[in-house]
Amino acid sequence: MDDFRRFFLRGLAALVPTLLTFAILVWVYQFVDGYVGRYITNGLLEVCRAIRDEPARVLVDREFDALRYGTPIDRWDERTGQRLTIEYMTIHSNALVSPNDRIRGAAFDARSRALWEIAFRKFHLHVLGFVIAIILVYFTGMFLASFMGRTMWRMGEGVLKRIPVIRAVYTNVKQVTDFLLTEKPLAFSGMVAVQYPRLGVWSLGLSTGQAIKAIQGSVPEELVTVFIPSSPTPMTGYVVHVARRDVIDLNISVDEALRFIISGGVIKPGAMIPSEPVAKPEGVSP
Repeated sequence: MDDFRRFFLRGLAALVPTLLTFAILVWVYQFVDGYVGRYITNGLLEVCRAIRDEPARVLVDREFDALRYGTPIDRWDERTGQRLTIEYMTIHSNALVSPNDRIRGAAFDARSRALWEIAFRKFHLHVLGFVIAIILVYFTGMFLASFMGRTMWRMGEGVLKRIPVIRAVYTNVKQVTDFLLTEKPLAFSGMVAVQYPRLGVWSLGLSTGQAIKAIQGSVPEELVTVFIPSSPTPMTGYVVHVARRDVIDLNISVDEALRFIISGGVIKPGAMIPSEPVAKPEGVSP
């Protein structure tokens, strides 16, 4: 049982980072494709329909491809026993020979779209929507880096911030995205140790600068702002103001401190390991 637990945890530790990495990449793809890419793909499909009513028969087989790349439904072909698809039914609809011009026109339009959808699925052309979305985001960033782009963006933001409901949502979302996606380095001046949550208990923190004016103005001594991350989720924590004389500067990097915090103190980088054992007070048994 001990061997099973040890090997299982070892395998889990090896696989989880890889699986999470792929899961995050898949989520990003689905997010971009779902909110931007699919609309670009639909636009490309309409462009193809405008150029040509239907894809060439040599590219799309109306029998085999319609059954293989279509959307399955709970109906089967009595001759072949194959499961039918929405696109197959649309391509072979009886409405195509309707004497009513309006019905026949709508049926031909639906068949045209169904055939192009099959062509896009067969040749994986829907990926173009995702690729174009990434390119558009890139060029949007280039445009916003210019003076005209920044000016237009600020004007647009100004309009959004004046709309009551949108203002409340947009402002909070923008603060989160700016924190996660900003290119500017975070204003951490280094790792420190402070006595928190009470005297005699030392916690690691990130010094983020001076205290806010309202508090500093009421205290005669210099205060500093310290963010104390939680373990094992350092993205959450507490922000405290501490007297500068009560703060100990630590000669360790932020990455080393975060590894220490995330592991619950198990992982101690080299700079955290004392070179000599700490002497114990007299009268204390080992």
